[in-house]
Amino acid sequence: MPSEWPPPDFRVQVEELHEGEGSSVASRRFTVTADGVCIYSRSTQPLVDPESHTAIPVFGTISAYQLCGECTRQLARLLHRRGVLALDQEQGDRRETKGVSLRLSYRAFENERIVVASGQVHGSFVGVLHVVNAYVPPGEEFTLPGMVGDPLPSNLIGVPAPAESVPGALAFHEQLLAQHPNDADLLLDTFALSCAARDRAKAEQLLSRWTAAADIGASAAAPFADPPRLLPDMLRRMLPN
Repeated sequence: MPSEWPPPDFRVQVEELHEGEGSSVASRRFTVTADGVCIYSRSTQPLVDPESHTAIPVFGTISAYQLCGECTRQLARLLHRRGVLALDQEQGDRRETKGVSLRLSYRAFENERIVVASGQVHGSFVGVLHVVNAYVPPGEEFTLPGMVGDPLPSNLIGVPAPAESVPGALAFHEQLLAQHPNDADLLLDTFALSCAARDRAKAEQLLSRWTAAADIGASAAAPFADPPRLLPDMLRRMLPN
């Protein structure tokens, strides 16, 4: 068993998804990376393509903070011990979604697991969620029906409460892009914030960068994919006037 925790590729992310008319869209997201950077984000008003009804979140509410090295090691190891890599990819009663689900992704030592849960959940997945919830900002948590057991005590002190500010969130994402200029997911989130800030020129530039980073052509034959593939034309229709 490897002894170096967290490994350089460590990353855990939990998203709360809501079913829209055309697709699922994230309303909340929490991400921790190997450097201990935590980002908790909330979206209240997604951007929607009027033709396909595809939606993307606008993460205008942000709490960002840095874990100490020991806390990051503890999080990565505890998730592994709770069996995150052995989880079934579908969790809960899929008949009781009620439009809300959670998506968990975990990566460490070149192993990755993506799990989607909805309805009533139990077992190891609940234990994994309790671990994650010990690192989100106070007053926040990810939960689904049937979660039992006592929550773990918070491992955080002095963490900022999530602050709602589209300009502030946009500036924060631009700082992240300076460090990770070709991250397609980050480019997409920053594009959405630029649209919400009504900065069309910046949004168009980010759309071009996202198209290149995601290696997606505008003519890709994907409208009938399951789930539907996000295409540049969809995003272009979200641009502000």
